[in-house]
Amino acid sequence: MKFTGDPDGIAALKQIKETRLEYLKYLLQEARTNMDHSTTFKDNEIKFKIIFDPHTGDLDVQKLA
Repeated sequence: MKFTGDPDGIAALKQIKETRLEYLKYLLQEARTNMDHSTTFKDNEIKFKIIFDPHTGDLDVQKLA
C-alpha cells in the first residue's frame, strides 16, 4: 500500500497514525469497502478525500475545496 497525492493530507494521516490509530484503520477500511472506493476526513478544518485503487492497492489523498 502506497500513499500518493497531497503532502498535507499525507502528513495529516501520519499524525492520525501517531495519535488515533483505530481511526486511521477505520478510514482505510472505509476507503476499501465503499462503493466508490473513497472516504473523507478533516484535519484542522481542511477536508481531504482518500481514494483507494483496487487494482494496485494504492491510496490517493486529495485536498477538497
